[in-house]
Amino acid sequence: MLDVDDALIFIDAAREELRPVLGVESFRVTETTRRPMMDHILDMSVGDLPADSWAEARLFLEQRRHLGFMFEIVV
Repeated sequence: MLDVDDALIFIDAAREELRPVLGVESFRVTETTRRPMMDHILDMSVGDLPADSWAEARLFLEQRRHLGFMFEIVV
């Protein structure tokens, strides 16, 4: 689980290694629970992968920056 800033760093590292981002999952995390936010998932693993999956993933994260989510990034 990564906060938005660490998730952005992770995506930048994936870009440097030319590893496309296949998806981003958002979670609401508390001390006792980890709840997936099903309306806030980016799945690029089906169909044609965008030419710049890193930019798509960064935009997805930036749009959710102030929602307090934690993220899992799939590369």
